This record gives sequence, structure tokens and C-alpha cells, in this order.
Amino acid sequence: MDQDLYHILQQLQQQIIELQHENQSLKEALSRIKPVNIENINYKIQELHVKELKGTLNIGLTGEAHLEDMETIIDEIQQEGIHQQHQTQDEPE
Repeated sequence: MDQDLYHILQQLQQQIIELQHENQSLKEALSRIKPVNIENINYKIQELHVKELKGTLNIGLTGEAHLEDMETIIDEIQQEGIHQQHQTQDEPE
């Protein structure tokens, strides 16, 4: 019984040592990674032409938006499309 317990403790100690070595090597690898610095991001949303909107449109680094915000954006895009249609119909050929 004591030998079994001693053997289990030795195995646990060996696992701890291996995990410490792995942790140290991961820390070293992490310290070698250079941070990414993004100075400027430009979106040219005005150049986006939408004829029919289906599915999800994610603009930016995250696609998280409140439902009300998305509804407002969709309404603005639809209104802009209607406005552009009226302008092209009013232009003489």
C-alpha cells in the first residue's frame, strides 16, 4: 500500500515537472512573439453597392452590434438606394 502511494506520488511529481517545463517553453515562445501595431484602418463603405441584402454583413474587426443599430444601418442603406434610384430616374438621357 505504501509503495503504491509512493509510486503515485512519484508519477504526480514527474507530471508536475513536465508541465513546468512545458509552461516555461510556452512563456519563452510567447515572449518571442512581436506585437502587431495597426496604425490606421480605412473602410470605404461609400463604395459598397448593395442591391439585395441577405444574410449577415460584418464590417470592422468585430461583428458585434445591437439589433437596433443593425436595423438603423439597413434602413439607411435602403433609403440611400431608393434616393439613388430616384436620382437616376430623374436624370435626362
